[in-house]
Amino acid sequence: MTSITSHYLRNIAFGLATLALAATQMGCMQSSRASASDLQIKNNQDVSENTLAMVNRSFKKDFIMGEWRYRGAQAVNGGINAYFQVPSKLDMSQEYQENYLRQAICPSAQEKLLWQEMQGLSLSVHIYTFNKRFSVHAECPNPLLS
Repeated sequence: MTSITSHYLRNIAFGLATLALAATQMGCMQSSRASASDLQIKNNQDVSENTLAMVNRSFKKDFIMGEWRYRGAQAVNGGINAYFQVPSKLDMSQEYQENYLRQAICPSAQEKLLWQEMQGLSLSVHIYTFNKRFSVHAECPNPLLS
């Protein structure tokens, strides 16, 4: 066997070994993702469609006019995230933004039916400009649990 053929065969063997290793790692990553998504589905089963609808109605009525747009609620990790798209970032520190969200956006104690429907589930409000992944959020304290 010539050295060129030997070199060629080693490169093929190395390439095949690399592909096999990558396929094994990919399989492990996919199985762990499936486990995480299964867990999220199980946690989200605690949130009923009625609860999501009540949260949506509560926020939609308050955000009909203006530049802030309510973009809906989602069940996430056994709680509810409500999303608002804003035209630009707020010019204040993250701590002040979180306090502002709790005071200005979180449902008041007077919305007893909503808080009763929540039955101890967490409610977080999120504001973002372009992408939900980069939101600022605050958890709304349930006044019935205080």
